[in-house]
Parts: sequence; C-alpha cells; structure tokens
Amino acid sequence: MATSSPKSKFGSGVLALVVLAAIYGLTAVMSRYFSLQTSLFEQWYLRFGVASVLTALVFYRKIEYKKFLHASSHELNLMVLRGVIGLILAAGLYALASQQEKIGIVSLMQILPLTAVFGVLIMHEKLTRQRALLLTMSLIGAIIVLTPKLSAGFGFSSGAIWSLISGALFALTFVLRKKQTGELNNYELTLGTLVVGAIGNYVLSLIMYHRAFVDVTQWSPTLGLLFLGAGLLSALMGLLSSYGFEHVPAITASVILDLELVFGIIFGFLIYREVLSGYEIVGASIILAAIVIMSYAENKKRAYIVPAPID
Repeated sequence: MATSSPKSKFGSGVLALVVLAAIYGLTAVMSRYFSLQTSLFEQWYLRFGVASVLTALVFYRKIEYKKFLHASSHELNLMVLRGVIGLILAAGLYALASQQEKIGIVSLMQILPLTAVFGVLIMHEKLTRQRALLLTMSLIGAIIVLTPKLSAGFGFSSGAIWSLISGALFALTFVLRKKQTGELNNYELTLGTLVVGAIGNYVLSLIMYHRAFVDVTQWSPTLGLLFLGAGLLSALMGLLSSYGFEHVPAITASVILDLELVFGIIFGFLIYREVLSGYEIVGASIILAAIVIMSYAENKKRAYIVPAPID
C-alpha cells in the first residue's frame, strides 16, 4: 500500500504552520478584546473549554479514549507538561502582553528564533549554513520592523517582556511535540492538552477571582459568538501545531512562524488602525522572502527522499 511521500507531508506541514501563524497573529487582537469583558484566566478557560468540546464532537471518530488509559507514563506526562507550559503559562503571559503593548510588538517578540534554538538543543537538529543565514535574515526583518520603536526609546516594556517569555514557552511546547512517542495521535494530543489548559486556567481563575464562573449576564450575543469562534481557533491551533511540528524540522518551523509578525501587523492595522510604517513593510517583506526560500529549499531536499513501501 502506498503512503504519502516526505515531500508531500512536509508541504502539508508547512501549510499547517502558515495557518497557525495567521491564527496566532489574530490571537493577540482577540486577547486584547476579550480582556475588556473577562479577566485573564477566565477568557482562557472559556476558550479552551469550548475548544475541548468542539474537538471531542467534530473529531470523535479520530479519538479513542481508551488509549489515554493504556498510553505510557512518558506520553501522558509529556502531554500534560505541554498543556501546562503552552496553554496555561504561555497563553496567560501572551494575553497579558497584548493588553499592555502594541499588537505588532507583541507579535515581534514571539518570532525570535527560540524554536530553532530548542530544536538544536533538544532535538539535536543540524543548523546548516543555509538555515543559519535564513534565520538571521528573518531576524533582521524583525529588527527593521522594530527600528521606529527603538529610535523612540522603546526599551523593553513589561508587555514586550511578557511576550518574549511566552514566546519561549510556546517554542518549548512546540519542540517537545517531537518527543511524543506516537501512542496518541494528533487529535488525541490536541484534546488532552486543551483539557489540561481549560482545567488549569479554571483553577487559577477560581483562586484569583473567587468565583465559580464568569459573569455572562452582560454579554451580548455577538460576544458569545466570538468566544465560540475563539474556541474553534484554539482547537485548530492545537491540531495545526501537532501536525506541523510532526512533519517540519523545528529550525524550518521557526522561520515559517515568523509570519505571525506579518499577520499581527496586518490585523493590528485592520482592527485597531495601528498604522503600517515603511519599516514594517520592508521588514515584513524580508521575513516573507526568508520563509519562501527556506520552504523551497527544504521541500526540494525532500524530493530526493524515496519513501519505503509499506506491505
């Protein structure tokens, strides 16, 4: 029986990461909006709770719950750890950053090449000269975007620092995906981490705000629909990151996810009318060029890999 080629899976993984970057670019905007209606941890347990239910309903044919009972402790512990790091610690700091800093800067601090660093340190991926040059190229693009802020005495605001820390935590949970053994598929891993995120944020909300549930009496139907949409996006983020990092090297993924800055700038302009400067346009163009070159080079390399047939 034939199977998908490495080139095909790599291409699908790249597409998954591009869509993931777009969702992350939108997430900063949504986090800022939701913070006007709910507290920090409340918005996340609502979003991850909705995402958990949607994942269980939509992908019920892909999820075997008995596997959670029989999976190894390594697989389950790593899943829980990734949920805590990514959906509790990183998500909370990301939302806090979006409340305190310009959307473009929040996105900028997320695209520092920490995923590539963890890929080298944890997965021992090879940092070739070409990969290093393209990572540098992407970073230069990000610095160009930041130039007006630096010249205006930007420094490191608390919002930028929170975003930087959350970016490091997100990068860590992405790379740790490669340590999962395969006992649980992408759908099961997504559901598991979402449940961990929903429960963890609910417990923190209960401790911090001393109320069993968010007050929805003043909510409009539009806000309810937006939370439903945010939950759907959170479910997609889990699936896309699991699939993307399963098939794309962390170093390559690090460059692709730099698109978050581009999407963050665009969404910041469209929704909050944060003006696009010439620096932002030039920097975003450099980042896009690095992504295109990296993806083309990696895809071409996989074209020469012949998959072994499966009997």
